[in-house]
Amino acid sequence: MPAYKLLSFSTGEILDGAFVLLRRHFVLFLGIAAACLGIPTALDVYIDLAGGTTQNPGLNLLDRVLTIVGSVLVTGATVRVVSQAYLNGTPDFGDAMDFAGRRFGTIFGANFISGFFTVVGMLALIIPGIIVACGCSVAGATAALESGSSSEAVKRSWTLTKGFRWKALGLGVISLAVIMVLYLAAGFVGGLLGGLLGVGDVLLAVFGASVSLLIYPLFSCVFTLFYYDLRVRKEGFDLEMLSQQLGVPAVMA
Repeated sequence: MPAYKLLSFSTGEILDGAFVLLRRHFVLFLGIAAACLGIPTALDVYIDLAGGTTQNPGLNLLDRVLTIVGSVLVTGATVRVVSQAYLNGTPDFGDAMDFAGRRFGTIFGANFISGFFTVVGMLALIIPGIIVACGCSVAGATAALESGSSSEAVKRSWTLTKGFRWKALGLGVISLAVIMVLYLAAGFVGGLLGGLLGVGDVLLAVFGASVSLLIYPLFSCVFTLFYYDLRVRKEGFDLEMLSQQLGVPAVMA
Protein backbone atom coordinates (compact mmCIF):
# COMPACT_ATOMS: atom_id res chain seq x y z
CA MET A 1 0.00 0.00 0.00
CA PRO A 2 1.50 3.39 -0.96
CA ALA A 3 2.26 5.59 2.02
CA TYR A 4 -0.53 7.99 3.02
CA LYS A 5 -2.96 6.56 0.49
CA LEU A 6 -6.04 4.48 1.21
CA LEU A 7 -7.90 2.59 -1.48
CA SER A 8 -11.59 1.82 -1.95
CA PHE A 9 -12.48 -1.86 -1.82
CA SER A 10 -14.95 -4.22 -3.41
CA THR A 11 -17.08 -6.48 -1.22
CA GLY A 12 -14.70 -9.37 -1.79
CA GLU A 13 -11.66 -7.25 -0.96
CA ILE A 14 -13.22 -6.08 2.31
CA LEU A 15 -13.96 -9.66 3.35
CA ASP A 16 -10.52 -10.82 2.28
CA GLY A 17 -8.92 -7.94 4.18
CA ALA A 18 -10.89 -8.82 7.32
CA PHE A 19 -9.76 -12.44 7.18
CA VAL A 20 -6.16 -11.40 6.56
CA LEU A 21 -6.28 -9.16 9.62
CA LEU A 22 -7.83 -11.91 11.73
CA ARG A 23 -5.16 -14.34 10.62
CA ARG A 24 -2.23 -11.98 11.15
CA HIS A 25 -3.41 -10.85 14.57
CA PHE A 26 -5.32 -13.98 15.59
CA VAL A 27 -3.79 -14.25 19.06
CA LEU A 28 -4.50 -10.57 19.75
CA PHE A 29 -8.11 -10.77 18.56
CA LEU A 30 -8.67 -13.99 20.49
CA GLY A 31 -7.18 -12.39 23.60
CA ILE A 32 -9.48 -9.37 23.23
CA ALA A 33 -12.52 -11.62 22.72
CA ALA A 34 -11.58 -13.84 25.66
CA ALA A 35 -10.97 -10.87 27.97
CA CYS A 36 -14.24 -9.17 27.03
CA LEU A 37 -16.51 -12.16 26.45
CA GLY A 38 -14.82 -15.05 28.24
CA ILE A 39 -17.09 -14.93 31.31
CA PRO A 40 -20.41 -14.71 29.41
CA THR A 41 -19.20 -17.42 27.04
CA ALA A 42 -18.46 -19.69 30.00
CA LEU A 43 -21.90 -18.86 31.39
CA ASP A 44 -23.43 -19.83 28.04
CA VAL A 45 -21.82 -23.25 28.32
CA TYR A 46 -22.90 -23.72 31.94
CA ILE A 47 -26.50 -22.61 31.28
CA ASP A 48 -26.75 -24.87 28.25
CA LEU A 49 -25.56 -27.88 30.27
CA ALA A 50 -27.62 -26.99 33.37
CA GLY A 51 -31.09 -27.13 31.87
CA GLY A 52 -31.24 -24.04 29.68
CA THR A 53 -32.34 -20.46 30.25
CA THR A 54 -35.68 -21.30 31.84
CA GLN A 55 -33.92 -23.17 34.64
CA ASN A 56 -31.36 -20.40 35.19
CA PRO A 57 -33.13 -17.04 34.69
CA GLY A 58 -30.80 -15.09 36.98
CA LEU A 59 -27.64 -16.39 35.34
CA ASN A 60 -29.19 -15.85 31.92
CA LEU A 61 -29.86 -12.19 32.73
CA LEU A 62 -26.28 -11.75 33.98
CA ASP A 63 -25.05 -13.50 30.84
CA ARG A 64 -26.97 -11.09 28.58
CA VAL A 65 -25.70 -8.01 30.43
CA LEU A 66 -22.08 -9.18 30.33
CA THR A 67 -22.42 -10.08 26.66
CA ILE A 68 -23.66 -6.58 25.80
CA VAL A 69 -20.84 -4.94 27.75
CA GLY A 70 -18.25 -7.30 26.29
CA SER A 71 -19.44 -6.87 22.71
CA VAL A 72 -19.11 -3.09 22.99
CA LEU A 73 -15.56 -3.44 24.31
CA VAL A 74 -14.67 -5.90 21.53
CA THR A 75 -16.00 -3.44 18.94
CA GLY A 76 -13.89 -0.58 20.28
CA ALA A 77 -10.76 -2.69 20.68
CA THR A 78 -11.11 -4.26 17.22
CA VAL A 79 -11.59 -0.87 15.58
CA ARG A 80 -8.36 0.28 17.22
CA VAL A 81 -6.43 -2.81 16.07
CA VAL A 82 -7.68 -2.52 12.48
CA SER A 83 -6.88 1.19 12.38
CA GLN A 84 -3.36 0.72 13.69
CA ALA A 85 -2.80 -2.06 11.18
CA TYR A 86 -3.82 0.41 8.46
CA LEU A 87 -1.04 2.70 9.69
CA ASN A 88 1.48 -0.17 9.50
CA GLY A 89 1.83 0.04 13.27
CA THR A 90 1.96 -2.77 15.81
CA PRO A 91 -1.45 -3.24 17.49
CA ASP A 92 -1.23 -3.70 21.25
CA PHE A 93 -3.69 -5.38 23.61
CA GLY A 94 -3.39 -2.79 26.37
CA ASP A 95 -3.74 0.15 23.99
CA ALA A 96 -6.73 -1.45 22.27
CA MET A 97 -8.53 -2.13 25.54
CA ASP A 98 -7.78 1.35 26.86
CA PHE A 99 -9.20 2.85 23.67
CA ALA A 100 -12.32 0.67 23.96
CA GLY A 101 -12.82 1.76 27.57
CA ARG A 102 -12.55 5.45 26.69
CA ARG A 103 -15.08 5.13 23.85
CA PHE A 104 -17.38 2.69 25.64
CA GLY A 105 -20.25 5.08 26.31
CA THR A 106 -20.42 6.45 22.78
CA ILE A 107 -20.22 3.01 21.15
CA PHE A 108 -22.81 1.58 23.54
CA GLY A 109 -25.19 4.46 22.82
CA ALA A 110 -24.74 4.13 19.07
CA ASN A 111 -25.36 0.38 19.21
CA PHE A 112 -28.44 0.88 21.40
CA ILE A 113 -29.95 3.50 19.10
CA SER A 114 -29.17 1.42 16.02
CA GLY A 115 -30.64 -1.70 17.61
CA PHE A 116 -33.78 0.13 18.74
CA PHE A 117 -34.59 1.50 15.30
CA THR A 118 -33.74 -1.82 13.66
CA VAL A 119 -36.18 -3.64 15.94
CA VAL A 120 -38.86 -1.02 15.27
CA GLY A 121 -38.26 -1.47 11.55
CA MET A 122 -38.48 -5.24 11.87
CA LEU A 123 -41.76 -4.97 13.80
CA ALA A 124 -43.21 -2.75 11.08
CA LEU A 125 -42.02 -4.88 8.19
CA ILE A 126 -38.93 -7.02 7.68
CA ILE A 127 -37.55 -5.00 4.75
CA PRO A 128 -37.53 -1.61 6.56
CA GLY A 129 -35.71 -3.29 9.44
CA ILE A 130 -33.06 -4.62 7.09
CA ILE A 131 -32.66 -1.18 5.49
CA VAL A 132 -32.21 0.42 8.92
CA ALA A 133 -29.68 -2.23 9.94
CA CYS A 134 -27.67 -1.63 6.77
CA GLY A 135 -27.83 2.13 7.23
CA CYS A 136 -26.54 1.81 10.79
CA SER A 137 -23.91 -0.81 9.94
CA VAL A 138 -20.91 1.47 10.54
CA ALA A 139 -22.36 3.29 13.56
CA GLY A 140 -20.04 1.42 15.92
CA ALA A 141 -16.92 2.27 13.94
CA THR A 142 -18.08 5.86 13.58
CA ALA A 143 -18.72 6.14 17.32
CA ALA A 144 -15.26 4.75 18.05
CA LEU A 145 -13.32 6.85 15.55
CA GLU A 146 -15.09 10.19 15.32
CA SER A 147 -15.86 12.76 17.98
CA GLY A 148 -19.48 13.47 18.72
CA SER A 149 -22.43 11.89 20.46
CA SER A 150 -23.94 8.45 19.92
CA SER A 151 -26.87 9.89 17.99
CA GLU A 152 -24.48 11.81 15.75
CA ALA A 153 -22.60 8.57 15.06
CA VAL A 154 -25.83 6.89 13.96
CA LYS A 155 -26.74 9.82 11.70
CA ARG A 156 -23.22 9.81 10.28
CA SER A 157 -23.48 6.08 9.55
CA TRP A 158 -26.79 6.65 7.77
CA THR A 159 -25.18 9.35 5.62
CA LEU A 160 -22.04 7.37 4.83
CA THR A 161 -23.93 4.23 3.80
CA LYS A 162 -26.31 6.07 1.48
CA GLY A 163 -25.98 4.45 -1.92
CA PHE A 164 -24.02 1.50 -0.47
CA ARG A 165 -26.61 -0.29 1.66
CA TRP A 166 -26.77 -3.26 -0.70
CA LYS A 167 -23.04 -3.61 -0.10
CA ALA A 168 -23.60 -3.50 3.67
CA LEU A 169 -26.26 -6.21 3.30
CA GLY A 170 -23.92 -8.38 1.26
CA LEU A 171 -21.13 -8.01 3.82
CA GLY A 172 -23.47 -8.90 6.66
CA VAL A 173 -25.00 -11.91 4.92
CA ILE A 174 -21.64 -13.35 3.88
CA SER A 175 -20.18 -12.78 7.36
CA LEU A 176 -23.16 -14.59 8.90
CA ALA A 177 -22.72 -17.43 6.41
CA VAL A 178 -19.07 -17.79 7.40
CA ILE A 179 -20.02 -17.93 11.07
CA MET A 180 -22.67 -20.56 10.32
CA VAL A 181 -20.12 -22.68 8.47
CA LEU A 182 -17.76 -22.40 11.45
CA TYR A 183 -20.57 -23.40 13.81
CA LEU A 184 -21.44 -26.42 11.69
CA ALA A 185 -17.79 -27.44 11.49
CA ALA A 186 -17.41 -27.03 15.26
CA GLY A 187 -20.60 -29.02 15.83
CA PHE A 188 -19.40 -31.82 13.57
CA VAL A 189 -15.99 -32.06 15.23
CA GLY A 190 -17.48 -31.71 18.72
CA GLY A 191 -20.10 -34.36 18.00
CA LEU A 192 -17.52 -36.72 16.54
CA LEU A 193 -15.08 -36.37 19.43
CA GLY A 194 -17.87 -36.32 21.98
CA GLY A 195 -19.24 -39.59 20.62
CA LEU A 196 -15.83 -41.20 20.90
CA LEU A 197 -15.22 -39.89 24.42
CA GLY A 198 -18.79 -40.16 25.69
CA VAL A 199 -19.14 -36.44 26.49
CA GLY A 200 -20.94 -35.22 23.38
CA ASP A 201 -23.07 -32.48 24.97
CA VAL A 202 -20.12 -30.96 26.77
CA LEU A 203 -17.87 -30.83 23.72
CA LEU A 204 -20.66 -29.47 21.51
CA ALA A 205 -21.26 -26.64 23.99
CA VAL A 206 -17.55 -25.86 24.37
CA PHE A 207 -16.85 -25.93 20.63
CA GLY A 208 -19.87 -23.74 19.89
CA ALA A 209 -18.80 -21.27 22.57
CA SER A 210 -15.28 -21.14 21.16
CA VAL A 211 -16.63 -20.21 17.72
CA SER A 212 -18.86 -17.54 19.28
CA LEU A 213 -15.77 -15.72 20.55
CA LEU A 214 -14.84 -14.97 16.93
CA ILE A 215 -18.21 -13.46 15.94
CA TYR A 216 -17.72 -9.93 17.24
CA PRO A 217 -14.08 -9.52 16.07
CA LEU A 218 -15.06 -10.75 12.59
CA PHE A 219 -18.00 -8.38 12.23
CA SER A 220 -16.02 -5.48 13.67
CA CYS A 221 -13.14 -6.10 11.25
CA VAL A 222 -15.50 -6.29 8.26
CA PHE A 223 -17.47 -3.16 9.08
CA THR A 224 -14.46 -1.13 10.17
CA LEU A 225 -12.95 -1.80 6.75
CA PHE A 226 -16.33 -0.91 5.22
CA TYR A 227 -16.29 2.37 7.16
CA TYR A 228 -12.90 3.27 5.72
CA ASP A 229 -14.03 2.21 2.25
CA LEU A 230 -16.98 4.60 2.48
CA ARG A 231 -14.84 7.48 3.71
CA VAL A 232 -12.32 6.96 0.92
CA ARG A 233 -15.07 6.88 -1.70
CA LYS A 234 -17.00 9.86 -0.40
CA GLU A 235 -14.41 12.05 1.33
CA GLY A 236 -10.99 11.19 -0.08
CA PHE A 237 -9.89 9.87 3.32
CA ASP A 238 -6.18 9.05 3.55
CA LEU A 239 -3.62 7.74 6.03
CA GLU A 240 -2.53 11.18 7.14
CA MET A 241 -6.10 12.00 8.13
CA LEU A 242 -6.37 8.65 9.90
CA SER A 243 -3.09 9.23 11.73
CA GLN A 244 -4.30 12.60 12.97
CA GLN A 245 -7.68 11.17 13.93
CA LEU A 246 -6.14 8.41 16.04
CA GLY A 247 -3.35 10.55 17.43
CA VAL A 248 -0.66 8.03 16.43
CA PRO A 249 2.01 8.31 13.73
CA ALA A 250 1.86 6.28 10.54
CA VAL A 251 4.81 3.95 9.99
CA MET A 252 6.23 4.24 6.50
CA ALA A 253 6.11 0.89 4.71
